[in-house]
Amino acid sequence: MIKQFIVLVFFISSLLVSTALACETKAVVPVYVYHQQPPYIINFSEQKGLYFDFVNRLNSLSEHFLFEVTLIPRKRAERMLENQIMEGILLGVNPKWFKDKAETKYLWTDEVFSDRDEVVSLKANAIEFNGANSLTDLVLGGVRGFYYYGINELVAAKKAKRIDTVNEPDLFTMMLKGRVDVTIISKLTYNYMINNNGWQNQFYLSVIPHDIYQRRILVPRNMSETFKPLQALIAKIQQDKNWQDNIARYQ
Repeated sequence: MIKQFIVLVFFISSLLVSTALACETKAVVPVYVYHQQPPYIINFSEQKGLYFDFVNRLNSLSEHFLFEVTLIPRKRAERMLENQIMEGILLGVNPKWFKDKAETKYLWTDEVFSDRDEVVSLKANAIEFNGANSLTDLVLGGVRGFYYYGINELVAAKKAKRIDTVNEPDLFTMMLKGRVDVTIISKLTYNYMINNNGWQNQFYLSVIPHDIYQRRILVPRNMSETFKPLQALIAKIQQDKNWQDNIARYQ
């Protein structure tokens, strides 16, 4: 009996050591994110949210990399890219947000998941969106550092006023308090906040959204050796029905 116990302890110890060594041999890749709102990040300390689900899926498939979620402000991400000092990848972004529509400045993976930005107002003062000029003379709510095409230009031309906050959930409060007339919120965040706060009868979505786009991963060119393996991992994940079902949980 004692001999069997010793053999079992040795087996478990060997397994733990092998696992630890496997982790040590993997190259650590920071996965930078700047969207602090749910469902992308629901609770950072508890590692809950769609971004954590995705990175966990990457790690379960990758033999060579250990991906770690790192939260940074968008402005800092931009500075790191401009100074060519980003030693990690940027999750959940799109080429046009980083002035790279031609996809020549950075390497871009295939779609991680699709999303859309909704134009949201109060039902009591419903606003239909039909291009940036349809928001002329309104007070717009936005997230500090976020670029909204057409909207930024409208505000710069002093045809509308913009009030910024730290994250998208705060925009709902600003509208309920009457501080802003209209705002732009991602569909996934809108659904999450509405369902979790019982606000189904409070807000109105414009028939025409502000934008429909793919959330992808930006890979700096100095990390080109990471790009192809990452692309292969994403291709596997996209073919996984369980992953598609996981996204649907947040929709």
